[in-house]
Amino acid sequence: MASYRRLVWFASGLSFALVPAVSPMAHAASAPTLREGAEGAPVRTAESDLKQLGYYTGNIDGIFGPELLAATEAFQRAHGLVTDGVIGPATWGALDAALNASGGASQASPTFEAAPATLELGDQGDAVKTLQTWLDQTGAHLAVDGDFGPLTYQAVRLFQAEHGLPVTGVADAATLSLLQRLAQAPAAADPAPVLGPGATGSAVAALQTELQRVGYSPGGIDGIFGPETERALIAFQSAHGLTPTGTLDAATEAALNGALAEAAASAEPSRGVVSATREAVVGIALRYDHWRYAWGGASPATGFDCSGFVQWVFSQVGVSLPRTSFAQWDAGPHVSYSALQPGDLVFFTTGGVFADHVGIYLGDGNFISATTPEQGVVIQNMGMAYWAQRFDGGVRLLP
Repeated sequence: MASYRRLVWFASGLSFALVPAVSPMAHAASAPTLREGAEGAPVRTAESDLKQLGYYTGNIDGIFGPELLAATEAFQRAHGLVTDGVIGPATWGALDAALNASGGASQASPTFEAAPATLELGDQGDAVKTLQTWLDQTGAHLAVDGDFGPLTYQAVRLFQAEHGLPVTGVADAATLSLLQRLAQAPAAADPAPVLGPGATGSAVAALQTELQRVGYSPGGIDGIFGPETERALIAFQSAHGLTPTGTLDAATEAALNGALAEAAASAEPSRGVVSATREAVVGIALRYDHWRYAWGGASPATGFDCSGFVQWVFSQVGVSLPRTSFAQWDAGPHVSYSALQPGDLVFFTTGGVFADHVGIYLGDGNFISATTPEQGVVIQNMGMAYWAQRFDGGVRLLP
């Protein structure tokens, strides 16, 4: 009787198949990890395996070139693996399984003998628990109960919308692969100083505005972190018992936020505390222009998603907000486009889900939000056709 081994899809317990073990093809435990540029006998083995399965059509020459890379990625896509073109333990294991299932025979359209590779509303069991665990590790806050109910469905749709995937609510292979990769990614290191000499852009202009507001002149608001801005920041640091580095690190940022709040509280009556607080919100938000995006992220250390960015910015001026864009939609009275003021929240339907994206209005039709992993935190104009067609409304948190 043939021996059997268990193949774990995604190495996660998501789905299992029992397939005959063919020892000459069992590479996963001992074969090296291969990348483009590798050479030697293991590469020839990979070329042979992928050719036998109908993915590779080049020569078996032991050189990991573009043809083998394309074949590897095609195989990984077809088998629900992370499509990185690297032949590591998971890919070797999937190759073993595919070869075992085919009996070693060549096939033009390989099949994988396993449980269904998708999860959807109404499903239950350990596979759903794995899905919920991954969603929680990327910021969803679900109960890991193995029941694919409405909350899990909503979390899947939000994940898909924020990562440019088709918003179906069905956890298909693409969704699961990306979820696994993000859930298992190492924690981000603390970020480098936010701003320092030589930096330019709107974040520098916001810093200069804030320094000027708390009594330390940067010599002008030009968006260039030059000697005058550095001197002003050093003076601020020295006055607040901080190491005078001349860079905007986390401790300096916290002290500056506190000084801004004090300035807002003591603002002259003609300007009003609310106006100063709105300015503080806009200034803090602009400081993170082009900051990195991370789904589930809600601080500079982790990166931001859209609602995490909004929540964090407002927390810096003492305003507590719920975590998701859907809950933030109900955090204050709704206002129309024509009534928007700087510091208001603006909401959009970007993935077929109402109010699934949120940003902070800056004035003049511009808003800032955490958009995609490629763009990060960016300033965009609501007059653009994309945003104008998807605008849901505004929410006012400050009178």
